[in-house]
Amino acid sequence: MWRGRALDDLTGRVFDAERLRLDELRVSAWEDAAAAGLELGRAAELVPELTALVSGAPLRERSRARLMLALHRCGRHAEALDVYESGRSLLRSELGVEPSPELRSLYEEIPALGVSGDSVLLVPDHTEPPTPGRGGPDHPLGPFVGRAADLDGLRAVLGRERLVTVVGPGGVGKTRLAIEACVPLNSSYDEVWWVDLASADGAGVLAAIAGALGLSDAAVRPDQPPHDYTHRLTSFLTDRQAVLVLDNCEHLLDALAPLVAVLLGRCPALTVLATSRAPLAVAGETLYPLAPMTDGEAAELFRARALMIDPSFTADGTAAHDIRSLCRRLDGLPLAVELAAAHVRLLPVREIEHRLDDRFALLAKGKRTAPARHRTLRAVLDWSYALLDATEQRVLTELALYVGGCSLDEAETAIPLPGADPHDILRVLAQLVDKSLLFTVPTPDGSRLRMLETLRGYALDRLRDGGEAAAAQERFMAWALRFVRESADGIAPGDQGEWIGRHTMESANIRAASDLLMTRGRTAEALWLEARRGYYWTISGREEEGIDRLRRSVEAFDVEEPTEEDELALFYALTWLVWLNHVVGRHAEAAVFIDRYKAAWRQARNPDLAVLGPCYEPLHAMLAGRLDDAEKLFEPADRGIAGTAFHWDRAVLRTNWATYCLQVGDVDAARGHGLAAVAAARAAGDDYATAFSLINCGDAEESGGDHGLARERWTEAARILRSVGARALYGYTALRIVCLDITEGAVGTAGHRLAEVVRLADDIGADDLRAATAVLRGALALHAGRFPDARAIFAEVWDSPTAPLDRRAMSAVGLVAVTAFGPATPSAADDARRWLERAAEAHARVREPLARRAVGALLDRLDRCLRTGADDGTGADRLRAWLADNPSLLAGFSGVLNGPGRHR
Repeated sequence: MWRGRALDDLTGRVFDAERLRLDELRVSAWEDAAAAGLELGRAAELVPELTALVSGAPLRERSRARLMLALHRCGRHAEALDVYESGRSLLRSELGVEPSPELRSLYEEIPALGVSGDSVLLVPDHTEPPTPGRGGPDHPLGPFVGRAADLDGLRAVLGRERLVTVVGPGGVGKTRLAIEACVPLNSSYDEVWWVDLASADGAGVLAAIAGALGLSDAAVRPDQPPHDYTHRLTSFLTDRQAVLVLDNCEHLLDALAPLVAVLLGRCPALTVLATSRAPLAVAGETLYPLAPMTDGEAAELFRARALMIDPSFTADGTAAHDIRSLCRRLDGLPLAVELAAAHVRLLPVREIEHRLDDRFALLAKGKRTAPARHRTLRAVLDWSYALLDATEQRVLTELALYVGGCSLDEAETAIPLPGADPHDILRVLAQLVDKSLLFTVPTPDGSRLRMLETLRGYALDRLRDGGEAAAAQERFMAWALRFVRESADGIAPGDQGEWIGRHTMESANIRAASDLLMTRGRTAEALWLEARRGYYWTISGREEEGIDRLRRSVEAFDVEEPTEEDELALFYALTWLVWLNHVVGRHAEAAVFIDRYKAAWRQARNPDLAVLGPCYEPLHAMLAGRLDDAEKLFEPADRGIAGTAFHWDRAVLRTNWATYCLQVGDVDAARGHGLAAVAAARAAGDDYATAFSLINCGDAEESGGDHGLARERWTEAARILRSVGARALYGYTALRIVCLDITEGAVGTAGHRLAEVVRLADDIGADDLRAATAVLRGALALHAGRFPDARAIFAEVWDSPTAPLDRRAMSAVGLVAVTAFGPATPSAADDARRWLERAAEAHARVREPLARRAVGALLDRLDRCLRTGADDGTGADRLRAWLADNPSLLAGFSGVLNGPGRHR
């Protein structure tokens, strides 16, 4: 029984902390009881109790959500929505944050709760692929042995602290403990994200985390200042109650420490769990030192692993004593214990310990300055390595070059064994797995071989010490060049999604190979390697990574007499640098690379560049806002490339030409160029280019009033984009279809499609896509006569610091409509005029022609309505009529003609 304030007569930090804990338990119990009461149908009697609970803790969202639900079930829908609005205002003023996704979702769903009916999704929910990075790494095989106290202790610390770092030497089991500690967290947190930083460098930390969270680099509009990764990460994580696990941090402390401090400062519901050999040294960090196992735990681990290797292994009597003795000599390091256990089929335990003795003595003489635990681990690795035959040693050390692991096929073809056939290399790989020196990770494309970072570092040292590094690195670089060439040249229609997946899996290896090429002065090959990957960065939404890699390779390129192939590589590297910088909003950098692009192709001796060079100049003129110059450049460029084998480049040229025609209002020409682009893309066998061209065809058909054909084009494009994993462009294509749904009165279908795009925008952290979906959500609320909802949604976009200008202009237009056509108030006319003026001011600064035209058309309609007082039906009638009667009006409502990758 709870009576009064807990520990009210006691003071001090200890009692204050305990009082807070008990208060939290009490409120949580009340909230749980309220949830149960709601399920039992006691909504009406719970309203006063929940109202008091919210009054006592107004920033607590669980209580507020239950009060909203109780009011809704009593039929008091408006009051339920008001509870949300007051909570949102309080969160903004007190904490500077927005409500959580869960509370926002409840707010959006309340008007439709309890309503059933058939719905059609553009892509069914059950086909949604898992978000990259979510859920942690592959769970290791074998039971988790020992460490019960450490596991309980780490979970307890995670329950009360926001930054916890598990510290300990290499091989002590930090990663495995973190994996096990995170298992129960999935039920109490929105997300548990795992980021393996073993292969990242200081410059790539932010990109690695963003990639693991599944963020798209196309989150910034071309006409907006670029957001850095820190902004995008904090925006993505701010409203999520999540755990971010950063594994293998020791080599990145200088880069990670300030980033973690910013994330925790700006994301109040975020918890960070790190594993490292050294502390992050961030204020508020709680260290969890992980010591080696006790003798008993280490012996239990040895027995468990030995039984997995040899089911007939027994550990009774003398053997049990020998195991404890061996584990004691190994300092209880789990990695050392597992490596030693791998040999029980060959040697008895006592013989294993005996053979370790000489190795320890030898290492102590040569490495006295090394830490004791490192000496012990090194001894185990030395001994394990010595037990391998020459072929196994060669394969192990060469595989260490593959920082991201490799497939069985790659290992079989990339590592030559004189006189051996593929079955021999497979046998060697199996032996290395049996000896715990490699482990396999299942993937959709088959098993992938990996090794622990401690082992990989050791194997690289052995490779250098043995004098084989140069030849092995040569083979590794040759593999990367061959992989990129074959994957770029050999893609058949329908295989692009698989190609993107393979490139993602091999990205760390390709980066390592490119860095090796530049280190060796082979800058032309490095440039060629990176230039061929431009398409991958565009489709996968990793534009920032592409800019970094391409800029490095272009700056390092110093060939005095380039070959024709070198000139072609430089041409495409600069082409992608212009495009990728434009996509993420770095227009000044794009302009610099445009100048270098012109010089590169005009000075080149390669005759192909005389054909290809002019194809991209119209695009560059459009990016610079010089539409008159672009018009003069299209026709000569097309004459030059027509009839050649450069189908992909011609598809790009015709796509840009179609976009230009739409911007100047020539719908028939846009339709023709769009169809020519589709034909060229199909001749090139390129799915993504085909989808991009189909979008333009649909844009032209919609602008010409043929909504049925526009839907057909966009639906086919959406299907292709979904299959290749181009998530951002897929989202903008889906918004086009939502607009058609609204036009045709299929509001329920439009709502379901829109909900899918909202989830996608949150998943990839795309601010522009969020704003576009919000404008359409406001339009749907206006259509349904839910004027308070529409006003709140449009106001949120108008007030958003990350919403692009044309989105804000459309939100102001929406607020004009809400004020003019909503419930009459004494100030309605003045309010409508004020919002009309704000919308006109924003419209005057919109630069993209299609969005500018669409916003202007709506402003003219609204201005006439306000001046004449015309009443042309309900809000739903107006919205359908305006979307149907104004070609390309959807460019204003959803911005889909001006999304990432579109021209200014």
